[in-house]
Amino acid sequence: MSKFKVKLDTRRQLQDGTYPLIIRIHTGTKRRDINLKTYLKESEFDAATQRVNSKHPNKKTINQKIETTILQAQQTALKLDMADELVTSEKIKNLVVKPHVKQNFNEFGWAKVAELKAANKYGNSCIYRDALNALVNHSGKSSLDFKDMDYQFLQQLENKMLGKGIKVNTITLFMRTIRAIYNRAIKEKLVNRSFYPFEEFKIKSEPTAKRAIDKQSIQELIKLKLPADSASYRARDYFLLSFNLRGISFADMASIKPTDLIEGRLLYKRRKTHKLYNIKLTEQAQQILNYYKQDGSTYILPVIPDNAVNNPELERKYIQYGTKTCNKYLKRLGEGLKLQQQLSTYVSRHSFATIAKKMGYSNDLIAESLGHSNGNRTTAIYLDTFDQSVIDDMTEHVCKF
Repeated sequence: MSKFKVKLDTRRQLQDGTYPLIIRIHTGTKRRDINLKTYLKESEFDAATQRVNSKHPNKKTINQKIETTILQAQQTALKLDMADELVTSEKIKNLVVKPHVKQNFNEFGWAKVAELKAANKYGNSCIYRDALNALVNHSGKSSLDFKDMDYQFLQQLENKMLGKGIKVNTITLFMRTIRAIYNRAIKEKLVNRSFYPFEEFKIKSEPTAKRAIDKQSIQELIKLKLPADSASYRARDYFLLSFNLRGISFADMASIKPTDLIEGRLLYKRRKTHKLYNIKLTEQAQQILNYYKQDGSTYILPVIPDNAVNNPELERKYIQYGTKTCNKYLKRLGEGLKLQQQLSTYVSRHSFATIAKKMGYSNDLIAESLGHSNGNRTTAIYLDTFDQSVIDDMTEHVCKF
């Protein structure tokens, strides 16, 4: 049976005449003390009620701290008992009083990288990793205290990166990641918000350049005579499949399984946002998927081999390699067609949206088809009822050649 007693530790009087306020934990014959980091005079503490009396100006706050800590200790003892573990005063203390490990910005950031990786969130872990590496490379400092990252430091860092010819939107992504890490540290009480530098330092960005080709260019791409099963042939298929699937990302396209195809539709969850998509397959999309579909393969497209399945880190590497290879051959195809826009996997998404816009479809409908949530509320309510048929019709119209 665990017992908890609040008292002053009269063995340790401070020079100002105060004593540490403690909670003594009894379990059998052994005891341990939790130091509440609060110091009182004997006249300010009521031993009978085990609470701070009205002589102390912060009576209410300290008593609340006492009650919260006792509750934590009681819950900890109960959890240990329910788990059939030996309940000792030392165990209770160690679980309630968690050691505070002071970390600088870099150490905290790398700890978050490890946490994200352990949670199989490899995309975010890589973004954090790259930002931390860039921070060291561009600042020249491998160890930064949170307080050192003030407005002046960030401004100098931005100027240095601009001076090296780094694009504004690349710097934007870097700064947003640094800000995200800092925000997490504030939430975890590692640094006080008063040191937060992003109130004064504003992250700049530039409008993303339009990356789209018209329907005629896509038709020219379709008509190209390419050797079957060549790298160029596959790159074109991947581009056209992405276009027909409303600009699906290469990572999501590479992860399509045979079981995701149901009654002429593709049902999948996007890797990046975990949002569910339900897309009607056009005739061209169905033909491409049928061409690559192999009995016994986990994924339809030959991007991620079966020996990498269920290994998120390895799958990500194959996806990155597949994207790079696909873009290399798409670039060559685009140059051969003398397209003004450099061809890449991402151009398919921009092209779908741009062609739909030129055909007269509303921004809200296009945003809904791409999975964005920036349409107006009135239209969003309408699409909750009619999204499948309305978006299906638009997709068929946009992808019809």
